[in-house]
Amino acid sequence: MRRLLPTLLPTLLVMSAAVRSVSATEPGVDFFERKIRPVLVEHCYECHSAVAKQIKGKLRLDSRPGIRRGGESGRSVVPGNPGQSLLLKALRHESLEMPPKGKLPAAVIEDFETWIRQGAADPRDRPPTAGEVERLSWQLLLAARKDWWSLKPVRATTPPEVRNADWSMQPIDRFVLARLEDKQLQPAPQADPRTLVRRLSLTLTGLPPRPADVTAFVTSFERDPESAWVELVDRTLASPHFGERWARHWMDVVRFSETHGNEWNYEVHYAWRYRDYLVRAFNQDVPYDQLVREHIAGDLLESPRINQQGRFYESPIGTAFYRFGEVNHDDCIALRSIGYDILANQLDTLTKAFQASTVACARCHDHKIDAFSTRDYHALLGVLRSTRLVAIPLDLPDINERPHVTLHNLKVQIRKGLARLWANADTPHLELLMLAAEMPGGEDKTTQPKGLDAKLLARWKTALSVKNPPLEHPLHTWRSIVDRDENTPIAGAWIKLSDKYLDQRRRRKRFNLQNYRTLFDFRDQDSDHILEWTAYGEGLVDPHANVGDLALSGSGDSIVSHLLPAGIHSHLLTARLGGSFRSPILHTTRKHLSLQVLGNERAVVRIVSNNCQLNYVNYKVLQSDTPTWITFEPAADNQKLRAYIELVTKFYNPKFPDQLATIGGAKENDRVPWDQVAADPRSYFGITRVMVHDVDEAPRAELDHLCRLFEDEQVPGTLRDVAIRYAAVIDRAVRAWANDNASPAQVRWVDWMIRNGLLANSIDADPQLAQLVKQYRTIAAEHLVPARIIAGVEDVDDGIDQPVLVRGNPTEFGDPVPRRFLEVLGGTKQRFRHGSGRRELADQIASPDNPLTARVMVNRIWHHLFGAGLVRTVDDFGRLGERPSHPRLLDHLARSLVDDDWSLKRIIRRVVLSRTFRMSARRLSGSTSIDPLNRLLRHYPARRLDAESIRDAVLATSGRLDLKLGGPSIYPFREQPNADRRLFVGPLDGHGRRSLYIKTNLMEPTRFLSVFNTPGGKVVEGRRDFSNVPAQALAMLNDPFVIGQAKAWGEQLVAGSHGDPSRRIDAMFQLALSRPASDSERLQFEQLLDRLAILHTVPATDRMTSQKIWKDMAHVVFNLKEFIYLP
Repeated sequence: MRRLLPTLLPTLLVMSAAVRSVSATEPGVDFFERKIRPVLVEHCYECHSAVAKQIKGKLRLDSRPGIRRGGESGRSVVPGNPGQSLLLKALRHESLEMPPKGKLPAAVIEDFETWIRQGAADPRDRPPTAGEVERLSWQLLLAARKDWWSLKPVRATTPPEVRNADWSMQPIDRFVLARLEDKQLQPAPQADPRTLVRRLSLTLTGLPPRPADVTAFVTSFERDPESAWVELVDRTLASPHFGERWARHWMDVVRFSETHGNEWNYEVHYAWRYRDYLVRAFNQDVPYDQLVREHIAGDLLESPRINQQGRFYESPIGTAFYRFGEVNHDDCIALRSIGYDILANQLDTLTKAFQASTVACARCHDHKIDAFSTRDYHALLGVLRSTRLVAIPLDLPDINERPHVTLHNLKVQIRKGLARLWANADTPHLELLMLAAEMPGGEDKTTQPKGLDAKLLARWKTALSVKNPPLEHPLHTWRSIVDRDENTPIAGAWIKLSDKYLDQRRRRKRFNLQNYRTLFDFRDQDSDHILEWTAYGEGLVDPHANVGDLALSGSGDSIVSHLLPAGIHSHLLTARLGGSFRSPILHTTRKHLSLQVLGNERAVVRIVSNNCQLNYVNYKVLQSDTPTWITFEPAADNQKLRAYIELVTKFYNPKFPDQLATIGGAKENDRVPWDQVAADPRSYFGITRVMVHDVDEAPRAELDHLCRLFEDEQVPGTLRDVAIRYAAVIDRAVRAWANDNASPAQVRWVDWMIRNGLLANSIDADPQLAQLVKQYRTIAAEHLVPARIIAGVEDVDDGIDQPVLVRGNPTEFGDPVPRRFLEVLGGTKQRFRHGSGRRELADQIASPDNPLTARVMVNRIWHHLFGAGLVRTVDDFGRLGERPSHPRLLDHLARSLVDDDWSLKRIIRRVVLSRTFRMSARRLSGSTSIDPLNRLLRHYPARRLDAESIRDAVLATSGRLDLKLGGPSIYPFREQPNADRRLFVGPLDGHGRRSLYIKTNLMEPTRFLSVFNTPGGKVVEGRRDFSNVPAQALAMLNDPFVIGQAKAWGEQLVAGSHGDPSRRIDAMFQLALSRPASDSERLQFEQLLDRLAILHTVPATDRMTSQKIWKDMAHVVFNLKEFIYLP
């Protein structure tokens, strides 16, 4: 306490200035600030200040009036009279006992007595607010807590002098040996070459070495051990399987998962692309500081890494780590904690992965032990809440440039061909069709007119047969005339209809004008509203459609699917190109929000609130290619949920495949495997405008296109006259469209004709058009590279400073906290100014001056190479974590990582080239009592292999291992599917793929792997649990995967050319354990062979060809303890 006070005094003086008027130079005040106030703040304010939930004993110790007045027991401080001061008696535990947790040191109590005797000078002339007390208390705690080893700068360390300098002169070895010599211990001798090659291969690649590689290394080792080892290390580091192994390690840290768990287990879209990104990054030795920046802000880097071979961006893939873990799916407006829980998990992962810090523990209050305040938590929460969770397309802009241009040009030619074709339709022709369809032979019911196309006439009959069409239907007028009362003349009926339509148009326009305000309007290509929204995906490269633009059919006999209203459309070129379209943050006081949209094939419109990606509320599946009003009720702005509108095609929708799609209006739920539900890439949406309103209905249709029928003042007197009026309106509309000057009202008439098959729209209508359409469809289906997408993040809006959630309550807001890094690491000196602040955060974490980043990563590397980190609590460098066993070595490695340009391969190479890594795993006598956990590393720590290495070793030994890198994950094996939970049946052996490529399902871990402690995927697990339980032995004995691989290996052995049992047994040991069998082992296995021959009733002459025998022999080898242990 005394050592901290001089450095804390200036801060306390500054912060206390707001609550006092007495000068700090007044006699006694300096003593109070240095000796008394810090003790009161740390030990008394919790119960006796403005921050206390209930003031105990009615005693306030946070102001001069309060401390002198006292509480229920009397005056606590009597200036000049220590004997009458109850506070002093309580501190001495003579009456009440304060603080209740334990008596203060005698020197501190003596300070209080001196202070009271000298007059109890106290500048605090008014009680502080709770906020002032909290800030003052935190400054005191921070001053003490930042004095912690991991928060101090990384030191430049010189390797220590050691007595046994001949053992090794490598810095790593000298640090280790110095600690051993301090305890009078000696390191173990070097392991034999077969052990070394197996250890290195399993450690760096997760795979056992091939027998030929073992033999080659042993031969080289006998000639020149050091050169042989260096060559082997370099060759192993260059293996493509190195990246697979270290990707798996990092996936534990970022809680990698491919589903979100909870009841319905939604997919994390294309999570396997993040896994493959890691494999490439580790194989290419991407600098670690670059990886940090890519994870935190890969979408914001000025010069993102590009995969030139694949033609896509690498850097944004790193941001997928935010998207893993468990995610709830419910009403995120009513249940606001859902969004904040997701953010808490992201924040926890971010700070643990890169800083090994438990900042998430400060969500509701200042950290109880470490140097992180709740303001630190909310400063970072502001960063994350200013970040949107979105699907990011990874392709370079030119990936489909040529087919785009070709499709556009073909579409222009198709439009011209249709314009030529449709312009030939004349008014009398339409008139005759309508009359013939309604009453064959015309009004006089004579013979049917000649020359009419029978199929077209049939379609007109179908169109005109509509029953009771609403006022908004093009045939409402026609049917009203045809179905009128026989006593009503057509002219009279027409006049009534005219009056009705014109009156309704006037009323509806007035109603809409009075009750609706336009929030966004996309009909004008030059509208600023378009620029306010964010578009992603190739379908949104040039998405604005002019009124009447074509939406071409992707298949079938029709050329055109429909005509587009002016607005933004993802399928302007083709429905195979998807994307997303998102609004800025909504700020509206109106109750409702209505969007005029169209779409189909699992496209969705929704309002995202509080970054909830799996919400049900304000979510609608689009199922009509006709513009339709959809109305939502957005969250109130004062709820601070940062809501925004999002339209997405299916692959950009985080809820696709949706097991509950019918809730959003879909016809059926998506409860089939991904490859089935995603087989058809087509999906599209369109939007014209967004309105806000308080009335409980969407804007009313304004009938402009239907009023065109009544523009001619001449009143029809016959049905033929009515048909002529319809034909004239349609004819003008078609010709205007053909001349590219149709009004929105005219386009609606043409669109109605197309949808009802009343215009020539078949690919058989014109040979030239047929050829163009065929070419268009071929290019769209075969020449477009499918969009490569990843679940990631983006910055769009100006960032927000997050208000403190009082005691973690998502509905109670305190003061906002500027976006920044952790205060203990200088965060208050540099607030984030740009967007969310993620780019600045990435730079601060990736800085070589950050005391945690390099330390944390080299400790993770050490953990994977030796089974335990220099700091065993690899995810917690705080006070609940362990201190480093070799602090100077840790700093040496951290400095080396930075000095080596953050190269992970180089730091790994340094470690595995050390004598420490090459030590034997044999325990030496005399060390157990001194170092029972081998923390000083007297010998190499042998340990059980991780789950993936065990499974991969089984596959490698059986000869079934497929070493192909990357690609979509394989469903894990299970007996029966559970489609409701997206748990589908995969092959028993995973098609021989490495365990890395088996799908990580959060709801149900892979059975065999989970027995051996695979991580759960919900939280950071940089250090896995390692258990030794009967279930593991039972799995190796009874699991169908192991039995199946034993059978496969047995078949391979029988097919081999081994001359006798002894040679085959040796070959089995070489393959499975990287060494030949010992004489005793060979004898035991030969005896086992005899017993198995008797058990299976196999004649002695057939022992070498019996698949049953050698399946059992293989199964026994799999169950040797050595098989599943790292030597």
